Amino acid sequence: MKFQGREIDPIRLWSDYVEFPPNVKEDGEFLEKVVCPNPAHGTLKRHFQINVRRPLVHCFAYCGISGSYEHAICMLEGLYEKFDVEGATNDREKRRRKDRAYRQARKIILKHATGKVARIRRAVPSSRNSGTATVVPSGALEYQTYIPQAGIDYLNERGITARSIAAFEIGWDSDETRIVIPAKDDRGKTRFLIKRAVLSRQHPKYLYAPEKDVTGWGKSDLLFGAGQIDLGMLKSDGLILVEGSLDAISLHQDGFHNAGAILGTGISMAQLRVITRLRPRKIFLWFDKDAAGIRNIEIAQRMLYPKYPLYVVRYPKGKYDPQELTQEEAIRAKERAISIQTFNHLVTRQERKVQVGY
Repeated sequence: MKFQGREIDPIRLWSDYVEFPPNVKEDGEFLEKVVCPNPAHGTLKRHFQINVRRPLVHCFAYCGISGSYEHAICMLEGLYEKFDVEGATNDREKRRRKDRAYRQARKIILKHATGKVARIRRAVPSSRNSGTATVVPSGALEYQTYIPQAGIDYLNERGITARSIAAFEIGWDSDETRIVIPAKDDRGKTRFLIKRAVLSRQHPKYLYAPEKDVTGWGKSDLLFGAGQIDLGMLKSDGLILVEGSLDAISLHQDGFHNAGAILGTGISMAQLRVITRLRPRKIFLWFDKDAAGIRNIEIAQRMLYPKYPLYVVRYPKGKYDPQELTQEEAIRAKERAISIQTFNHLVTRQERKVQVGY
């Protein structure tokens, strides 16, 4: 299909958002209907249809996602919210913000253009959909298992124990002078490396390597720690979602073997698919106590509720992320988690902006 003067593969594009049946083929103008990727549906009925000759989609349940590829991607990636389209004070400003959202959506779509991406796919076959292993260049995922004193000191300051270092296979990058945490998918396959700065002068704090263009995997394509979740605890107690990899490791140390990290702001569609496979009975939102944490709660509610009962974990006074909590404080905070309905009732939008607290 032609899009913005380039050839794109619609199946490859939409495979990031929907589950196609095995051996799906382009046969005619439309692909067969699939489950709509709009999380607001909360249904597994096949309502969503993709046009492969023109960049259009349609949901027969009329959820609002129907229209151009750009519009659908804006909804799925939260781009309208990112650029605050509805917050515009006049039509001109609204159009300007919507144009910015569309430009961002087009960049996402054009990542699936044939050419550079296709060449990478041949050399580095990605197979989240085919079931075969992703191959990366030799050495791309290699790192040192020996951690020098600077790295050990940093991990000790963050409360990370030797047992956790071994369990999560934490290592070291001597060239970058950073600790290395392998990011594995829910099947236990290492997909990329998280490199955390140990010195205050190092920026940015986190590096993710290799680049997604090399492996086909980025930080939003997996749920960190999903492969190490205790399925028994998941079934009995639900799933805990945190922001960072060290947050998840810290909670695992405290006995919460049902914690996974989204590695940033906003649950992605790929992470939503992982959560769906895990089938948690309920979900605890244990994000940082700051503006980004509030934003994560809002996105999680939009994507996960009402399919899953949601609970917000609140912090004791003076604590702002899971790593700052003692084991006793963490247990108490989890026990006192409140439902998302109670959270919305107690903490108004204006209070969130002013207090940035729970």
